[in-house]
Amino acid sequence: MRKEKIQQCRLSFKKKLIIVLMTVFGFSQLSYAELLWSPKPAGKPQAQKPNKDQHAQHGHNNRSQEKAFYLQDQDNVTVNYFDPSLMVLSLSSEDNSNKYILPKSGMDNYHALVAERKGDTLHESSLRYVYMRGKPSGYSPDNLISKHKLPLEIVPQPMIREHWRFYSNNKHSFQVLFNEKPLVDTWVILQTSNGSKFDSKTNAEGNVSFVLPDDFKDIKPGRRANKPQEFILRTVHIADDVTYKTNFNSKYSVNPSHWQSNSGGLLALSIGFISGIVIMRRHNKNTPQKTKKKSAMKQSNGSQS
Repeated sequence: MRKEKIQQCRLSFKKKLIIVLMTVFGFSQLSYAELLWSPKPAGKPQAQKPNKDQHAQHGHNNRSQEKAFYLQDQDNVTVNYFDPSLMVLSLSSEDNSNKYILPKSGMDNYHALVAERKGDTLHESSLRYVYMRGKPSGYSPDNLISKHKLPLEIVPQPMIREHWRFYSNNKHSFQVLFNEKPLVDTWVILQTSNGSKFDSKTNAEGNVSFVLPDDFKDIKPGRRANKPQEFILRTVHIADDVTYKTNFNSKYSVNPSHWQSNSGGLLALSIGFISGIVIMRRHNKNTPQKTKKKSAMKQSNGSQS
């Protein structure tokens, strides 16, 4: 009876905590009022009239090559931009909008976008890593990922590299830190732009793992034929009468296993094996003729001597 009561209390506590998280974050969509980085603007962007300078520079600038992100609910927010060398640059929005154009550091590797809003009883933050092109930086991305950037932070363990991605059906791990220390038994909620929702709890090292859902529809062969979607991790922590809430978001892609089958690999191996046999047979057919010619020449030379 006592064990059953303890289990019921734990379940009740979990439900209450999830309700609190859902209330704090408002889990209806990814686009609700929350400090959140997004690769696309929320709603339809308002058309702006270009000025004379913009007309003069049309066709001669690199505006089309700019990389920009949009920050939802950006009132009273501070935005910092970390390059691979950990140099920090303060960013401001484009034309007082929610659009932030990322300056080119000239370095190839991950850069960090950090949005933060501080209040007396509430601290909010949003973190996103962006891969920028440039010359080899000479810095490991681990330096940037492990750099303490926020009081409450969700850290990828490890961060994906350039030629890898967050893939559906793959297990990915994250660590939740508060003031650089792991948070134990802390609930983390995962949500995707495709509508999937999951929750899990951090372990003794503050780590939590999720298998990204295979929730893509109308999957086509080839990575470029399937547009990536967004996933977001959220967590909340209360300390010294201050509520800290943070999120980490990134894009995830369709797992290549959808179009890369074992049968295709076996077929390729079979074709290679058969081709090898054909080549060996041709080689063996030519070898006896050369041997006969050499033996005949040796016999003729012996008889002459």
